[in-house]
Amino acid sequence: MRNRRCDREGLRFPTSERVVERVSFLSITGPTGATGPTGPTGSTGPTGLTGATGLTGATGPTGPTGPTGPSTGATGPTGATGPTGPTGPQGIQGVQGIQGTAGTTGATGPTGPTGPTGLTGATGLTGATGATGATGPTGPTGPAGPQGIQGTTGTTGATGPTGPTGPQGIQGAQGTAGTTGATGPTGPTGPTGPAGAVTAGTAVQDVTNTTDAQSISNTVNELLASLRAAGLLQS
Repeated sequence: MRNRRCDREGLRFPTSERVVERVSFLSITGPTGATGPTGPTGSTGPTGLTGATGLTGATGPTGPTGPTGPSTGATGPTGATGPTGPTGPQGIQGVQGIQGTAGTTGATGPTGPTGPTGLTGATGLTGATGATGATGPTGPTGPAGPQGIQGTTGTTGATGPTGPTGPQGIQGAQGTAGTTGATGPTGPTGPTGPAGAVTAGTAVQDVTNTTDAQSISNTVNELLASLRAAGLLQS
């Protein structure tokens, strides 16, 4: 039955393979049943052959006319300004209008900054010296002023260079010996000088009662050498 109908529509499907049908007429769909539980995903089968293109279905009835859109469309963008046309002829000069009344004087603007100082002019020529006036009479002598404070003594000037030695004069006769002058008073004692540095001598062992004569001699010699090294005894 299926093969006969497919033969009438120009299609042929094998009965032992997967069939792809393109129905050329509308079928009435019944109410959708409840969705069954999702079964496990089966393994992907081999891709079947592409079926032949079905016949074009009949054109459906024309739907109702939609509402009328607005008559005026949105204003389009302003076009680019065209080139300026040629200048027209000069028009006739109009009648001069009545002169308006003078406006009020505007407020005085702020004073501008002071300009730079101009260059100094050239110095004028020196005028001729006037004639010397006559000498006036001498005025009376004023009273003597008080004596001024004595100024400080100036510093001693540098010693001048020694002059050349003159020729030696003839030796004079030896005079008689003068009497011995009296002894002058004893001058004040000068300040005590700073203490000199003391150099410590080498330590010497003490002499005991049990020390023999040779050891005593050696100790005395070490003591003398230590005093000489310290500068307390001359060699």
